[in-house]
Amino acid sequence: MPSGRRNSKPMSNPVSNYFAEFKVLKSASRDFWLTNAIQFFDGLAYFSMVTVLSIYLSTHCGFNDVDAGKWFGIYMLFVTAFMFGVGSICDVIGIRQSYFIGFGLLAMSRLGLGLAPVWLHGESLQWVVKGILLVMALGTAFVTPVTMTSLRRYTTKAVRSTGFNVYYLMMNVGAIIANALIVDGFANIWGDVTGKLAIFDFGFLMSLCAIGCTILLREDNYAEASERASGANDTKRPLGILLEVWQERAFQKLLLFLALTIGVRLVFTNQMLVMPKYYTRVIYTDFELGLASSVNPLIIVLGLIAIIPIINRYATVRLIILGMAISAFSLVFLVLPLEWVLRLPGIHNVTQAYLFIIVAQIVVFAFGELIFMPRFTEYIASASPPDKVSSYMALAAMPMFIAKPINGFVSGILISKYCYDGIRPKIDTGNITFGNSPEFMWLIYLILAALSPLAVIALRNFLTHQSPAPAAATAKEGRPS
Repeated sequence: MPSGRRNSKPMSNPVSNYFAEFKVLKSASRDFWLTNAIQFFDGLAYFSMVTVLSIYLSTHCGFNDVDAGKWFGIYMLFVTAFMFGVGSICDVIGIRQSYFIGFGLLAMSRLGLGLAPVWLHGESLQWVVKGILLVMALGTAFVTPVTMTSLRRYTTKAVRSTGFNVYYLMMNVGAIIANALIVDGFANIWGDVTGKLAIFDFGFLMSLCAIGCTILLREDNYAEASERASGANDTKRPLGILLEVWQERAFQKLLLFLALTIGVRLVFTNQMLVMPKYYTRVIYTDFELGLASSVNPLIIVLGLIAIIPIINRYATVRLIILGMAISAFSLVFLVLPLEWVLRLPGIHNVTQAYLFIIVAQIVVFAFGELIFMPRFTEYIASASPPDKVSSYMALAAMPMFIAKPINGFVSGILISKYCYDGIRPKIDTGNITFGNSPEFMWLIYLILAALSPLAVIALRNFLTHQSPAPAAATAKEGRPS
């Protein structure tokens, strides 16, 4: 290895390079770290909740597979629907008030889901749970866009890229803890039934912790003085801001770009909607959902440390195409006929075959996600006008407004037809064809997911010249110097 410092720098350890980037965050304000603490507490509650929600709706509330998937989809549909209006409200009322409203609603709704099955039964329980899901959707709608606003406000342009990496890193650390320790830990301590209820009660406590951090936030702190709001929004109504953003050419171009990612975003929603029931039905009912769900964020955390300094050198559009393609390709493992997998060395039975394809899918999908998501989120926030970040973040969720409910409804139908309760004995006896198997269900999802990278590739020249320059904006503005 050369002795000169200049020559040795390109060959230095990527892990050292990555953590060297975080030195620039020494100047980050207290409010930046409070925002990450808020996200961490909320992440513990959210990721543990979504891992068990579809099963909770079936086993605790009496919903069948179709209705459980439908109401999961309705919950996510209303998160996005509420965000359309709430984003502009957040731009008017500010960060702290938005957080107070959001976490107040989340605290009540999470506690309600934990207590409702104890006090109510039958149809009355189902109606109460449906109402609580809508309240929880409204709370989430307040929290999500304002977090992006907070991260942008409390970071300078020089450290913004690293700041969003920290945010994504902390989010996935929370996901690991939520799944590996909370989901499985609560089940081991209190049992499968009571343990799932305790997860929602835990979410209530995490909401209170987030409210505590919010009290310490400073509304008037701007890391970048040039982005300080001029006060123009103070005289505007939320609906006026909403309509103004919708008419802006920059947002229309951004929306087109995001719309092309709908297909692959279905794969992301599968982690919550399809995987929990798929795991427990093709392997065994006491399958450790938390452990399996923690593999994805663990790989992302390790991957961020290892490759972010490398992929930061490439244009955002390339990274999005590559990440989407890898995420879509991960479903190929789940599509493979079992008889093919059983021929591989070291695989001797159906359980081993399913464990192999599940782990392979998780690993490959996680690799695609860590390439795709950090820059994707930063790009939306960075492309927004300083006084309309929440509005942009909310309206930019429109593609997911389409993807989430579609997969909510479709997943319930597909699960009931191709991955129903009791399918494993038929698989063991070979009394099932490929066209009626879980593998065929994943073939449908693979086709839908593949449409996204293909569409972006087909329209790449148009996007590069007509859309709001995601590659240039992100690479030049966001990278630390």
